[in-house]
Amino acid sequence: MKTFDLANSPFTGTNLIEASAGTGKTYTIAALYLRLIIEEQLSPHQILVVTFTRAATAEIKDRVRSKLLQLKSAFSTGSGTDIFIDTLVKKHDNPALAMGLIQDALFDFDKAAIFTIHGFCQRVLHENAFETRSLFDTELVTDPLVLTQEIADDFWRKNLYTMPPEFISYTLKKISGPDFFLKLLSQKKTPEIKIIPHIEQPVLKSLPAFRKIYKKLKNLWPVSRTAVIQLLKSPALSGTIYGSLTTESKQVGVSKRDLKIIDLVEAMDRLVDNNLAGFPLFNKFENYTAAKIRKATRKKESPPSHEIFDICEALYQKGLALESEMERYLLFLKSECFKFAETELAAKKKVANIQFFDDLLLMVTKALESKGGNILAGTIRDKYKAALVDEFQDTDAVQYAVFSKLFSSKESILFMIGDPKQSIYSFRGADIFSYMQAARRADFKYTLTENWRSSPGLIRAINTVFSNVKTPFIFDEIPFEEGISVGINDTGMEQAPLKLWYLEFEKAKSTSKAAAVQLIAAAVAGEISRLIFNDVQAEADSEIDCITPGDIAVLVRTNRQAQIIKAHLSSRQIPSVLFSAGNIFHSHEAREMERILSSISEPANERLFRAALATDMMGVAGQELDMQSQE
Repeated sequence: MKTFDLANSPFTGTNLIEASAGTGKTYTIAALYLRLIIEEQLSPHQILVVTFTRAATAEIKDRVRSKLLQLKSAFSTGSGTDIFIDTLVKKHDNPALAMGLIQDALFDFDKAAIFTIHGFCQRVLHENAFETRSLFDTELVTDPLVLTQEIADDFWRKNLYTMPPEFISYTLKKISGPDFFLKLLSQKKTPEIKIIPHIEQPVLKSLPAFRKIYKKLKNLWPVSRTAVIQLLKSPALSGTIYGSLTTESKQVGVSKRDLKIIDLVEAMDRLVDNNLAGFPLFNKFENYTAAKIRKATRKKESPPSHEIFDICEALYQKGLALESEMERYLLFLKSECFKFAETELAAKKKVANIQFFDDLLLMVTKALESKGGNILAGTIRDKYKAALVDEFQDTDAVQYAVFSKLFSSKESILFMIGDPKQSIYSFRGADIFSYMQAARRADFKYTLTENWRSSPGLIRAINTVFSNVKTPFIFDEIPFEEGISVGINDTGMEQAPLKLWYLEFEKAKSTSKAAAVQLIAAAVAGEISRLIFNDVQAEADSEIDCITPGDIAVLVRTNRQAQIIKAHLSSRQIPSVLFSAGNIFHSHEAREMERILSSISEPANERLFRAALATDMMGVAGQELDMQSQE
């Protein structure tokens, strides 16, 4: 891939610039903006810059305006401290014209077209309301959660309340109620995602037979209970499955067989006492079946026999068939949920006259694909003579379709800047395959190779690690380009900039995942402790500031791992701050506050009162609670 020449690359066609971390992506956008001002003589409102967050738009605006001021100063003095700006000054043969263009750009900079993707689409819809058939007074709702929750709740009520109690009971054991469907709907990030397979509404054809057999069991169990218990205590049955008759449990005089039978009998009692549903069957129900008993009978022994075992055998087999049917019906409901949401969400938004952010993109896409789409695209191209798309690796199929339709012509100037190695927003719908499609269609492909952020030693280490793998990022379309450090001098650094640690076990050849996590956390905390406290001692002999806890970052994959690291740091008296995407309302403290507030809201409710007293915040011991309840 060709290295991008920031000062001289031509402004024509569709250009893709792959920019690894630290190679100056924002700087490149600002530099292209300057060239478009003085070389193409465009105004700020004619240069479209699109990025993916509001914070990024603010940063780019500040950076571009600052660079314009630097360029103006450089033309005034005849040279600039910035190499790129100095190059622009020297290559431009009409300083007076350049100064005028820069001055005009600064004067009109409040009209700069620097937007988020949704902000750009909103502007297109507002300025082309008739062409896009969009309403003027539509409210933009930033958080679709409330409406989506309504959809999930409605779907649950309409589809579960009328179902047989056996299916409701089964479903509640499999999923978490309406919130399951809410989470399911959130996984469909873009309309292009297809729901497969298509499923016709199944029939629970095994249910009548299951109910008939269950009724037999329900009637026979009370009068057979004692006899069945004695049969299950038979020495003919394997102790591995039904528990040892000779080995005592922790309770003196009680064998492991006794405890297992108690659990089995209590489970059967609950099953037959259920007035609503006898399904799903409990986990160890198979131990009551004739087939299981025969299989568990010791050699040369006769298997215990009872009508209950035969009934349980028939019920178990019919239960397996029914579970398969219910699983398919649940799959059918998952598929139907998306269809229901699509229809209901559109209807609710129409009644309330609201839109979500994603609707803006879809409306622009639909307008561009309509009969008058080419005219609309031409209107937008006339307005924006050049487009610079930042963080392009986070685009999705819909967003790429918009940019492609608007700016992929030879007459347009389109620069897409991104790093596919940093495509981390799949949870927002980002699609790396859209990026690869754009890369294949680009007229020119460049890369930024100079790293201004990392030390030469670290760059060499990273190059060594990744250069030894043919396709380190899986796809051929995402090659590894070796970086060149130009920004930081690492002279005087004694330690290796990159270290790979391997777990070592004192005795065993391997360990459990949980134990490994603890070992790693302890090692990380130990190394941080060494860095901090060794540095404090060395500071007295050096003018270099010592390392503090705030200078160190620890990156982990999960919030749980972060908590483990934090605990190990705390054990070494090292303060740390946990940055988490977790919900504060799911924390232990929030649950305790909920119990206390619930008790305050219902002071006459003894159960809530005792729950509040038992919290860590209130600190009442269990023995004291028991004494209070007896009083």
